[in-house]
Amino acid sequence: MLAPLLSLALAALHPMTVDDLLAVPRVGEPELSPDGQLVAFTVARPNASGDALEAALYLVSTRGGEPRRLAGAAGERVGTPRFSPEGRRLAFVSTRAGSSQAFVLPVKGGEPRQVTRLAGGVGELLWSGDGAALLVTSDVDPACGADPACNEASAKAAERRPHLATRLLFRHWTSWRERTRSHLLRVPVEPGPAGAPAATVDLTPGDRDVPPFQRGDGGDLAVSPDGRTIYFVAVEDRVEATSTNADVYALPATGGEARRLTAGAGWEGSPRPSPDGKLLAFRSQPRAGYESDRFHLMVMPVAGGPAHDLTATSELSVRELSWANGGKALRFTADLAGRVELFQADLVTGRVEQLTRGRNLSALTASRSGLVFAALADSLVRPPEVVLLEGGEPRRLTRFGDPALAQVQPVSYRPLEARSKDGALTHGWIVQPPGARPGEARPAVVLVHGGPQGAWHDGWSFRWNPMLWASQGWTVILPNPRGSTGWGQAYVDAVNHDWGGKPFEDIMAVTDAAVVAGEADPARTCAAGASYGGYMINWLNGHTDRFRCLITHAGDFDLESAYYDTEELWFPEWELGLPWEHQAEYDRWSPHRFVTSWKTPTLVTHGELDYRVNVAQGYSTFTALQRRGVESKLLVFPDEGHWILKPRNARVFHEVVFGWVREHLH
Repeated sequence: MLAPLLSLALAALHPMTVDDLLAVPRVGEPELSPDGQLVAFTVARPNASGDALEAALYLVSTRGGEPRRLAGAAGERVGTPRFSPEGRRLAFVSTRAGSSQAFVLPVKGGEPRQVTRLAGGVGELLWSGDGAALLVTSDVDPACGADPACNEASAKAAERRPHLATRLLFRHWTSWRERTRSHLLRVPVEPGPAGAPAATVDLTPGDRDVPPFQRGDGGDLAVSPDGRTIYFVAVEDRVEATSTNADVYALPATGGEARRLTAGAGWEGSPRPSPDGKLLAFRSQPRAGYESDRFHLMVMPVAGGPAHDLTATSELSVRELSWANGGKALRFTADLAGRVELFQADLVTGRVEQLTRGRNLSALTASRSGLVFAALADSLVRPPEVVLLEGGEPRRLTRFGDPALAQVQPVSYRPLEARSKDGALTHGWIVQPPGARPGEARPAVVLVHGGPQGAWHDGWSFRWNPMLWASQGWTVILPNPRGSTGWGQAYVDAVNHDWGGKPFEDIMAVTDAAVVAGEADPARTCAAGASYGGYMINWLNGHTDRFRCLITHAGDFDLESAYYDTEELWFPEWELGLPWEHQAEYDRWSPHRFVTSWKTPTLVTHGELDYRVNVAQGYSTFTALQRRGVESKLLVFPDEGHWILKPRNARVFHEVVFGWVREHLH
């Protein structure tokens, strides 16, 4: 009797659609309360027009139960929840006042109260140690500091003036940055006498960004346990576009002269004071100019002295970190073989222990005692949800994604390995469509990740979702070629000065492995990629005719011109050198040098606001294809940058991309 019922249930399911992907609530930004009893988090969904996401603030008990919605009206975007030191109040950033401003509300519930009214809005958010003020980052005119009237006048004047740059980095991702700096401001929570706004203090005056504009990851600010010291990260190099040299500073909470604590050649950030306030943990990259160097876990006395590397004998690159066990250990996440796992480093023994296996974690957050941890957990087929890490094993606290995927047919996936041309073992994943039978060679799509120092994790994506691609009836191949993270630093470094060499061979080897396994039809295979993946698609077009069609998004066409029109110069300078000194290197790996071999039908997509890979690279790619007589299309989004983020644009992107693949595979 159960078999017919099961068959009926499966028959009611449908392959995943773009609508299904957009309907999945986006759970994020977990924040554990100081006593470890509650987790605040956000849930984002597309707004009514589909041109942005709106997000609400929720609270869930670590014992379990139904999450409680605290704030978030239609059209509002809420983010960055932060518990007050005593745990009875929540501060967060909201757009309900028209721009991103800081609000505070009681944890028990009530109406949020606006705390900031800053012309430059609010970015990062912390509580002062005494809970009397908020520490916020805001874009200010350095000449104005915290003066609200001055900043308001400066912002209005800038709207009427052309862009004027006097330094590199004058723009980043989608923003121009020639006249403002991000500063850390102290804003009292309670108003002044007779309800007047209390005085706001600029704690980091001057012509520099705090935290650094170019690589801030949201974890480069901290407050000491006694509330007397603020730790921040800054870059002192005047040519910021070529520098990855950041250091950690200590600043009196009342303001004053900042003291530099680190002096390494590379990036040092994510400061985390120990529970007793005597030690400071931080992440450190030893090599100057290399944004993808391994992050070491360092600990030093806050009073000064040498730092100790807790991961000196490890290959792990530290992502997020928190103190554990009352200051006796540190917990951190790191890439490992296609997942992000949880680890613990003991301060006394120096032992590094892996606490989870087969998990993919992000957004690690800890209680004050370091005995309770929460995070987000996801997989290739499950969106992120809040989990409690009990001893290391995750326990789900939220299930927002379950209703959205309840009627979606499941897909299957597994790791995939291959021997590359030089004999090296390379890695990846293979995702099979609903109902796929073992040994059945289906039409296939190879998806090349960006970076190049990135990876296809066993994790969810709202942009390039392998489950959605597989649900179109295609086998999806996800190579992690050399340059990918999670298999040691030597594997990462192997892409340097070899962009189209070993990574290309690795991608082809993983594709061949899927064919040999009988799961991909070699005569019906397309390839797609974004950023470095888009570059690799352009490279494939000049070096193989294996694919029936190609999709290149935000991909470089001419590496020399791309150097001059990008914003972060440290990246091409490390990877390829200065073009006027290493012309042969740029020529060797530039796709535009091989357009005479281009013959594969190609769809080119790009965002006009992309400052990382300028839209001119997309135009050039399309022009070359058209003049070579290669079947091609160009899809450009005037209101997008490096990624296609707006829900309505994501729908168009998938419709055009999937239509292109169907046209050439079926």
